[in-house]
Amino acid sequence: MIAALAAVVCLAAPAMVPVEGRVVDWFRQPVCPRCAGNRGLEFSATPGASVVAPLAGAVTFAGRVGGVRYVVVASDEVEELNVVLGGLDSDTVAVGDRLVRGTPVGMAGTWLFLGTRMGPRSDGRYLDPAPLFGLVRKSARLVAPSPVPVSLARRPGPRIGSHQLQRHCSVLPPVVASARGPGP
Repeated sequence: MIAALAAVVCLAAPAMVPVEGRVVDWFRQPVCPRCAGNRGLEFSATPGASVVAPLAGAVTFAGRVGGVRYVVVASDEVEELNVVLGGLDSDTVAVGDRLVRGTPVGMAGTWLFLGTRMGPRSDGRYLDPAPLFGLVRKSARLVAPSPVPVSLARRPGPRIGSHQLQRHCSVLPPVVASARGPGP
């Protein structure tokens, strides 16, 4: 359903990314309504950069929640789709304002949250916004240290029964890759 929704929006007119910057935290679907996850995308932003409405619609909320400024826009282009913009330093819209795509809604702080959901917030039906904006997440890749340390070389261990047990040990921390870091 999400792919079909993204195709409809993109064919009608692609959504605009609301701020210049790169995605530093991608959508992670929570397993329950109150469980951990990321219900949208987080962009790094230049403080004071203009934040624009990604789709045409009406402002249904503009204000602070937990000290963070949010603007919610109910889309005119896709029925029941709400776009949530959070982390603004200031907003220039009020509840009931009609927006066209690209209308400035406020100024960015150091980051901007972009979320999409179907229906009211109480339903908790959050969608991955990346397909609506043509954003593709890079795959994480593991990078081995170069040259390979001797401590990572396989060494024979003690014999147990008829099986030869292979062990290796290392004092190096594990190699961790993240989609947040720069890639090729």
